[in-house]
Amino acid sequence: MIWHYFPIGMRFPVADFSDETKRSCWKNALSAVFASDPTGTGLYEACESFDPISQSPVYICIVCYVGIKQSRAAGEKLYSLDRLLTRLCLHKPFMQANDLESFGPYPILGEIDPQGRILPNENGAAFIPSETPVPTPQSDGFQILIAPDSMKGVCGAERLTRLLGTEAADRGLRVRRMPVADGGEGTVRALVAGTGGRYEMVSCESLNGERKSMLVGVIPGSVAVIETADAVGFALKTEQTPSIEYRSSFGVGMLIRKALDLGYRKIWVGLGGSLTVDLGLGALSALGVRFADADGETVSPCPAEFTRIAGVDRTDLDPRITQSELTLLYDVAAPLLGDAGALKTFGPQKGASADQIGQWEREFARIAAMLGGDPDTPGSGAAGGLGFALASVGGTLQSGAEKILDRIGIAYAIREADFVITGEGSFDAQSVRFGKAPAAVMERFSEADRPGCLFVGKLGFDPDTLMREHPKLKGAVVCPSGDEPYEESVRKAFEDAVLPMIGKDVANPADL
Repeated sequence: MIWHYFPIGMRFPVADFSDETKRSCWKNALSAVFASDPTGTGLYEACESFDPISQSPVYICIVCYVGIKQSRAAGEKLYSLDRLLTRLCLHKPFMQANDLESFGPYPILGEIDPQGRILPNENGAAFIPSETPVPTPQSDGFQILIAPDSMKGVCGAERLTRLLGTEAADRGLRVRRMPVADGGEGTVRALVAGTGGRYEMVSCESLNGERKSMLVGVIPGSVAVIETADAVGFALKTEQTPSIEYRSSFGVGMLIRKALDLGYRKIWVGLGGSLTVDLGLGALSALGVRFADADGETVSPCPAEFTRIAGVDRTDLDPRITQSELTLLYDVAAPLLGDAGALKTFGPQKGASADQIGQWEREFARIAAMLGGDPDTPGSGAAGGLGFALASVGGTLQSGAEKILDRIGIAYAIREADFVITGEGSFDAQSVRFGKAPAAVMERFSEADRPGCLFVGKLGFDPDTLMREHPKLKGAVVCPSGDEPYEESVRKAFEDAVLPMIGKDVANPADL
């Protein structure tokens, strides 16, 4: 018995269409569903995403129907939808369920043809609008560049650019949307969206020891891009997550090997957002490096076993690593050791106690000497020391923010813009100190003599201090998540704070 997911709406490849249009489409789609499902036992969901094939925003309505039997025909349609959900990064595992006989058979409302178009079943009630919604006409003059990082735990960068873009477009402003990242969560999507790339999907071991589907971005130049956060990130933490001394970055090494299996020899690894402090030994283990005790017996590469490690054996290191160009994108320019290092700065937020930090700091220094390399290199402390570990097998550490912003062409986009919006979930001293993406964008629009603002969930800086240091920064808008829908919070913040900032400091009122 399984849950069947079937689409009953249409993908709308429309730039920033209004909430009113979306509500109308969703209302019509639900009406069609309930016409064939009077009991209302289906589960329904409206989704927004970014289609990496057409390179356009999409809006899709999904219905989850309960299937009585897993017939071959149902399985084929399930596979068809699964491809679409994967392509739109909306993949969800098909849940197993029991004792569903009473729910009765329901018609398949739609399917997907080889070109990716949603077609109605002739016996179903799929709603497919005859016309594509048209966004509000944009001004020929004033242009806004929307380039935020993600609001971690609340809203991804792509979704935030769409929400802010909708508000700007509804007021006639020209909009260019460019989600950014710095090596942490959202790195793959930002690079794929900004370069016209595409996605591959692979299965690897996650932080919790379970198999999980993960994205590999493919960008021009045959470069594969992966994220540490996808395998061992904060978003994966559950009650089943091992305690910090047993967490391993093994899944990151698996993810690198999967990219190698796909044939790529240029691999960018986003290091940010990890929940591990294992010095990257787990990742090295997945790549074939063996850690041994004084008797030559293999040691599990996790913090709980640090003291047993007496030797490093690279005999079985995947030879493809030395034949590849491994670029390590750090989100924080932290060294491996010391007060600004991997453990003392980031260990507490990952759950490490003061005693553990003191003990593991000593072990980090000892094992790092076995691996070889410079622990003072900026970024070597990223992802709990993963940066240092992968550099020890030939990886090159680089600033994620600088590398990503250059690759997606942010400098040109800023020059073309009249106003820039950037931001992230929490902007504080670490954002500036370690060169996080919004800080890098702010530096660049200041250098280009373009005004802009920060759009954040939380601000750990005095706005006046920020504006004194960055004269082109017109202010910081705080938009925390609360009881009301986040879309409504963004709408109010844009109307109440961003628009007056634009109108007062930059724009000709006639443009608004």
